[in-house]
Amino acid sequence: MAGYVCFGHTPCTEGTYDLYWIATDPALQGRGVGRTLERAVEEEVRARRGRMVLIETASKDSYAATRAFYDRAGYCEVARVPDFYAPGDDRVIYAKKLGDPGAVDPG
Repeated sequence: MAGYVCFGHTPCTEGTYDLYWIATDPALQGRGVGRTLERAVEEEVRARRGRMVLIETASKDSYAATRAFYDRAGYCEVARVPDFYAPGDDRVIYAKKLGDPGAVDPG
């Protein structure tokens, strides 16, 4: 398996979806597998008339490449909960609006 993605509708919202996981075989990282999966999620969310995708991740250094991946994909950091996972490891929330294909500012 090259990769895996898990997403779903966010309860009690109108058209908001959470992207829970993108996982790529480490031997295939950097070859576009994650980007292909992320785009597939956005296409499916649009097909379901969704308007926004949210992603959460950690702030610790070992997640820097993950955060950079979301930045490159057009997601914007919209919230941060200090010390959420552990002292010094914040919960970082990214969002991307899908209604306008050029829109990336969820604010």
